[in-house]
Amino acid sequence: MSCWVQISHDPISGNEMKFSQMWKKILHEFVERSGSTRTESALSSRWKILNRELGKWRDALTKAMNNHASGENLSDEIAQAQMWYGSTGQGKKSFNHTQCWEVVKHCKRFSIIPTVVLNETPLYDSLISRSCLSKTSSMSDIVNGI
Repeated sequence: MSCWVQISHDPISGNEMKFSQMWKKILHEFVERSGSTRTESALSSRWKILNRELGKWRDALTKAMNNHASGENLSDEIAQAQMWYGSTGQGKKSFNHTQCWEVVKHCKRFSIIPTVVLNETPLYDSLISRSCLSKTSSMSDIVNGI
């Protein structure tokens, strides 16, 4: 997961790489770090599954945050997100990729954009454009109380 973040969010070549070139670099980095014998195809297949699951988790967390009731805390929101995540999964009961989530939660692709309601019209915060490689706080850190 961290290899995907590092390669795909490279400020110099991240956006300009072809898909196959990106996965070759990810594989190289992964093998270098872990000594694994996985193939490029195996890594990209696993990423497709994780990408889908992480997206569902982000959506469940967003829904839980937007449905925040007075007196609830982060634990309540996570429990509610687990419930919504479980209802969207194909027989999966709960989200079990928390280590992966910790790696990607600051990436733009997985950022949770809080909804602000004024006069019943939702306004979406578009200020979250920081790279997940950034060590500074993001809006999701503030929302998550981190």
